[in-house]
Amino acid sequence: MSNDMAAALKDSNPLIIIPGIGGSKLIDLKNGKVAWGDLGFNAYWPSTEKDNKLLALPLRPGVDPSQQEINRIGAKSVLDTVKLNFLPFKSQSIDIDIYRTLFKSLVTAGYVPETINAENSHRLSPSRKPIYQFSYDWRKSNAYNAQKLNEYIETLSTQGSLQAQQQKPLKFDLVCHSMGCLVARYYLRYGGQGLGTRQMPPNLDWRGGKKVENIIMVAPPNKGSLDTLFDLIEGFHPTRFKILKYPAAVIGTMPSMYELMPRPDIARAKNQYGETIDLMNPQLWQTMKWGLLDPEQERILKQIAPGYQSGSQRYEYAMSMQSKLLNDAQLFHSRLDIKSSPPKDLNFWLFAGVGALTDSQITVNTTTRKWTKKSTEAGDGAVTRPSAYAMTDATSAEEGTIIDWSNATFLYSDHMGLVQSNAFLVNFYYTLFWRKYLSTKSGNRDLYTEKEDFNGQ
Repeated sequence: MSNDMAAALKDSNPLIIIPGIGGSKLIDLKNGKVAWGDLGFNAYWPSTEKDNKLLALPLRPGVDPSQQEINRIGAKSVLDTVKLNFLPFKSQSIDIDIYRTLFKSLVTAGYVPETINAENSHRLSPSRKPIYQFSYDWRKSNAYNAQKLNEYIETLSTQGSLQAQQQKPLKFDLVCHSMGCLVARYYLRYGGQGLGTRQMPPNLDWRGGKKVENIIMVAPPNKGSLDTLFDLIEGFHPTRFKILKYPAAVIGTMPSMYELMPRPDIARAKNQYGETIDLMNPQLWQTMKWGLLDPEQERILKQIAPGYQSGSQRYEYAMSMQSKLLNDAQLFHSRLDIKSSPPKDLNFWLFAGVGALTDSQITVNTTTRKWTKKSTEAGDGAVTRPSAYAMTDATSAEEGTIIDWSNATFLYSDHMGLVQSNAFLVNFYYTLFWRKYLSTKSGNRDLYTEKEDFNGQ
């Protein structure tokens, strides 16, 4: 590690990596087998009855599945790689890089891998900052996981060894990818208050922001992604091998999926008559028989909800649950979309991809129950540029953004490739370590502008 890097790390904060949806390995706590994160031997195969029952949250109308410890799955770790084991020999597995490149790069730069209450924490010097990985059950609501992040940071904050290692009041830097950015943003605004209700909303007092100095968002779906709608309708393929798929009925029990749905200005959804429609309207899902309500998912519904006496009762409960999840997701969106000034010493940094035309328009025929999509907006293949940038209204740029960015960098990359690319890592280190020394600031805005950073279309 160079002297310059050591000096930069000395002035830095402990770092927490927050992965996106699917970015934490989920295991069966009963036998240790992987329910999500590996495929093949010593893991559950997608779409098998055992895996469907494990991954699906309970089909209970009127009950928020995020608030319950309802099955035996637990989040074990952040996914460095996904292993494909088609034969019972580890040497013959295929490793797909997820967050390994990012984590190894930070360790090489001088960060020290740490866990809560790690025995070697007291040996850290001011020039060897700890790096933590926050794994979480990404199926559940982002508001629920913001509560878990709050508990995690509160626990870290009470570690005497970590406080002693700091040369200034203890704060953290957050590096989040994809949906992890929604967890982090909700935590910054509301701390551990949870989602609340329409009648009793949480206080937007930036209580989480008091413990954070920098949040670095990579490929954030700040205003949602149309890709999520297609996963909810059709099911999710975890790899390019299309024979592997998680069924729509299983995906449709997960609150986080609905919270990733796009806002109206991002989806630009219309019906067969050219009229604007609301993709979050439960009645539309019932008309189109999407997701949980797809007749072809009846076999899966029977697997994940075997306790109901008849198929019609199962369908009724599935419809009730889907309506609740859509309504709760709209509530979550409304919490994040409020414009509010953050603490003056909290900095927001954006890294977004513009390497592919991204789905940004859908036409829904409510008579034939068919739909078509169009890719018309620059983005990373999953998140459009206006969504990542959190534009107040994608059709009206003059209204500005929901987030007061310290700086935004656009790179010619796709959604997952961003956290693995050298271009991102170079710019990321500049932001994390040296920008404070090399740039001139005006208030809380960096004079190194978004236009100068833009390398995309």
